[in-house]
Amino acid sequence: MLAARILERQQRYGPYVVWSLFGSRIGYLLIALLPLVLPRGLPEVTTLILVAMAAPAVLFATGWNPLLADVVPEDLRAHVFALRSMLGSGTIALLTFVAGLMLDRGAFPRNFQWLYLVGLVGGLLSVYLVSRIDIPDTTPAEVPLLHERVSLVQAVREGLHESPQFGRLLINTLVYRLGTWMLAPLYIVFFVQELGALDSWVGLYNTVIHVAIVAGYWAWRRISVGMGDFPSLLVALPVTAAFPFLVALLPNLTLILLIGLLIHLFVPGVELNHSLLFVARVPPSRRHTGIAFYSMVMNLGAFVLPMVGVAVAGAIGIRLTLVLGGLLRVLGVGLFHIYPIDNRRPDLRTMACILRDMLPPRR
Repeated sequence: MLAARILERQQRYGPYVVWSLFGSRIGYLLIALLPLVLPRGLPEVTTLILVAMAAPAVLFATGWNPLLADVVPEDLRAHVFALRSMLGSGTIALLTFVAGLMLDRGAFPRNFQWLYLVGLVGGLLSVYLVSRIDIPDTTPAEVPLLHERVSLVQAVREGLHESPQFGRLLINTLVYRLGTWMLAPLYIVFFVQELGALDSWVGLYNTVIHVAIVAGYWAWRRISVGMGDFPSLLVALPVTAAFPFLVALLPNLTLILLIGLLIHLFVPGVELNHSLLFVARVPPSRRHTGIAFYSMVMNLGAFVLPMVGVAVAGAIGIRLTLVLGGLLRVLGVGLFHIYPIDNRRPDLRTMACILRDMLPPRR
């Protein structure tokens, strides 16, 4: 919320976005150098640096979505958001596969030091590219907050009153994400400790799911344009909610690769359409406050639920915990139907026609 207060009072918030991104990336250099200068306390200091990097990352995240709304016209958002995610996922698919192989072959900690340095170079390149975006100035006529001081509580109330659908999106997403956050730290423990996965398998798994994500974004940007963002979201949500159930019921590394491939074809259907709904429903006069409040609520959940998941897994086992987390995700899917963001519903015939048009023509 502090980040929102800072950004909403700036006529030019672009420099804050750029420098906060730089601050969140430069910490990787410190982590890479630590083993050379710190013989003791390495895990604790590394953790402190990662936590410190989160502070500028919050400022960046609060300004990034308004930046996208300012520079990307609404009729191009599905295309731009999907293309950006495809490029990102394609890069991750390649680099995580290579990184997994290199980590297996290198000696600790040198292998991880080189990995952080490569990440630093890519991170600083992204800072430069963000700095090249032409962001229009915010004018007082468009955003009264530039000359009006109100309390944080009042700003949040005004934002939710201005856009009730934004409030629904927040609640529905929170419940759905509870299961996601609860299970987030358990997957890798389950794969490595209980199923015996190596670093190379983890790299291959990340490659497989990001290849699926690239293919998924290619398809879902067309489905979203043809069927609408909210109907498309309703189609994709139940499939992604099935992932923890399938992992728990089929604990086999080869099958999990296949499950990850299939499920992550639908993940872009959730992420792309949720992003489109989010940007469109953010309160226009309270954009930074709305985004900051949303982020604060989500980060509280992301902070608490992993600890809950680990505690529950310690008591009843990881596989049963996966089922419980899956049930939370199913509840979240149900809320999107009970408290919809708009009145449109999926038209499966329209979706079938869109998918048919994607297929290459028969000769």
